Amino acid sequence: MKTLSASTLAFSLLTTHSIASLADSQEDSGELAVGIIGFSEPSIYTGGERSDNLLPYLAWESDNWFFRDYTLGSYLAGGDSWYLSAALGYDVFGDVNRGDSPQLKDMEELDPVYSAVFSAGLFGSLGYLNLSYWQDISDNHRGGSTILRYSLPLEAQRWTIEPHLSVTYAGSQAARYYLGVEADEARAGRPEYRPDQAYHYRAGINVSRLFGRSHRVLFDLSHRRFSDEIEDSPIVDRNTTWAVSAGYVYEF
Repeated sequence: MKTLSASTLAFSLLTTHSIASLADSQEDSGELAVGIIGFSEPSIYTGGERSDNLLPYLAWESDNWFFRDYTLGSYLAGGDSWYLSAALGYDVFGDVNRGDSPQLKDMEELDPVYSAVFSAGLFGSLGYLNLSYWQDISDNHRGGSTILRYSLPLEAQRWTIEPHLSVTYAGSQAARYYLGVEADEARAGRPEYRPDQAYHYRAGINVSRLFGRSHRVLFDLSHRRFSDEIEDSPIVDRNTTWAVSAGYVYEF
């Protein structure tokens, strides 16, 4: 969160290109990509500030190892149209800063959450499907989140237009960590709240263009809708957001 974590939004432009399309783009341009991505999205937290940031982007792949989407991992198995991988990464579900909301400063501070990530993917002419499970290993909320993503890249000359859909599920421990209100944090207008689960859904479109052999410019517009468990939290005042991202990447 800086709505759903700054890192999630920053790499959303390239996430949907998936393992297969990244490999395709690197057949001629190498196994390293660097760049910068800017993003803007409102906070879902009461009194939270809009998040407008620039973040560096780095993707690297060598043999069975990769660094991508702020995760470091390895492919465990794979074939022409599928893969299994394991990685370590930053938690994808929540904003530990609660949007830097001054109204929520009296609540207990949240620590960054790091996760073990297990992923499976399928790719082919009908698009890319990825299922990943994120388990907290930093002993903060000790819970897990699951993400199902689908995208369909459509290529025309040097342009790629890629509609994408995803649903993210957080179990009770993760949902309570980011959205809950403990008894000692309850105030007038902020009752105790302990959700059993939470979902958010995203639909968007990614557009990119390759210049020369190595220069890629990207743009992404996405809409997020949050489940009742998120909307009902007394520290949340939105049930939808629009996010926009744009970036430049150099592919070696």
